[in-house]
Amino acid sequence: MRKYPFVLSWLVIVALVLGACSNAGTSGESTDEPSGDGKIKINLMHRYMDANIGKSPEDTAVLDGLKRFKQDYPEIEIIEEQQQNEDYSIKAQSLAAADDMPDVFIVPGSWMTNFVNNEIVLPLNEELDKRPEWRDGYRPGTLDAGTREGKVYGIPIAAGPTHLIYYNAKMFADVGYEQFPKTWEELMDAGKKLADKGINLFSYGDKAKGYALSSWISALTDRSTGPEWTESILEGSGAAFTDPAFIKAISIMSDLSESGYLNKDMNSIDGDTMVTYYFEERSAAFVSGIWSAMNIVNNAPEAVTNETKVAVFPPVDGGKGNPLSSSGGAGVYYSVNADIQSGAKLDAIMTLLDYMTGSESAKLMAEVGGFPAYDPGEFDSAKLHPVALGAYEASAAADATKIFDLWFDASIVEVINTEIQSVMAGSKTPEQMAKETQKAYETLLSKP
Repeated sequence: MRKYPFVLSWLVIVALVLGACSNAGTSGESTDEPSGDGKIKINLMHRYMDANIGKSPEDTAVLDGLKRFKQDYPEIEIIEEQQQNEDYSIKAQSLAAADDMPDVFIVPGSWMTNFVNNEIVLPLNEELDKRPEWRDGYRPGTLDAGTREGKVYGIPIAAGPTHLIYYNAKMFADVGYEQFPKTWEELMDAGKKLADKGINLFSYGDKAKGYALSSWISALTDRSTGPEWTESILEGSGAAFTDPAFIKAISIMSDLSESGYLNKDMNSIDGDTMVTYYFEERSAAFVSGIWSAMNIVNNAPEAVTNETKVAVFPPVDGGKGNPLSSSGGAGVYYSVNADIQSGAKLDAIMTLLDYMTGSESAKLMAEVGGFPAYDPGEFDSAKLHPVALGAYEASAAADATKIFDLWFDASIVEVINTEIQSVMAGSKTPEQMAKETQKAYETLLSKP
């Protein structure tokens, strides 16, 4: 089968050239034969770091699973390479372009189509079917972004909403709201009262582009349009970005900005600074995913931590979507090199993936404040800080809808990420953004 061209940025190309020598010997082996010393060797490259154990629920749980596997299977050698997120992205795309991937590696959901089209990843249906108890333990929808045309190419790690509201309950109580506002009218009223006190309703940071799409637009669009609109966009079956419901979702964000309820430097600060503004009580709330719960627990001033509660956005007036929905699901997957054949080595790899993402790993991830893709069942929730427990419960209760940056074509994602910054800055209207996005979408649809 013909492989499709693999598009690389100039940065990745440079990394490929500079890293060519150092990458030697890291590629996946095409057979399951043991090495010369009789051991099965598995090359594993991922972005989970020993330095993050105890700080990140994902790193803690995944690396605990890896440790347990090494203890239980000492006859199998794991050649592990840990990379920081940005470094991993560059190196993984470089190795993929050179057809030199390790045996097991991380694939973000947004890469999956490219990796499948280029025959880089192995379909795992047959292997999962041999292990139905493990296969069926993943939460509904978490396998979706790792699946193409019914074939599973990725094993999910963590899940949960990208769209939760962390808010300071005392600040809202001080302006008359004992609970987070339940309607948009109440939310805007709270925003005005907070602004009168010199406090932003939300802190917001989209310097890197992507925060708005992942944590705001994906959820607000579904609240406005319902999931059928998203499916129609993905299928090219009639929905358009110029539809009034999509424009309404963008208008909600525009209204918050125009009303002065967000920090003015919203497009020039990153997510860390956005959260710092909340810690400093410059804002009464911020929108993020479940990962921010432990950041609050570990790093916020005690007074802020004690007052932090978790909520979801109020319904959109006239919206067609579930008012309790939240964009979410699994966004990162473990995949297997397409050159790995059935046999002892693949069996060992699947067992390794079970250890790193399955039931025991999931239970630990939940107990340290994460939201695993695998359903942990009953776990000791008493170990969780109230903020982490609130985020977990809100995540479990939410109806997960698609995270757009994991599903939309990269060309559409780039236009939305760029245009929303102009809208939030007031230099473009939601209608103009919708037209630009639709133009890119029609170009995509016209391709053979």
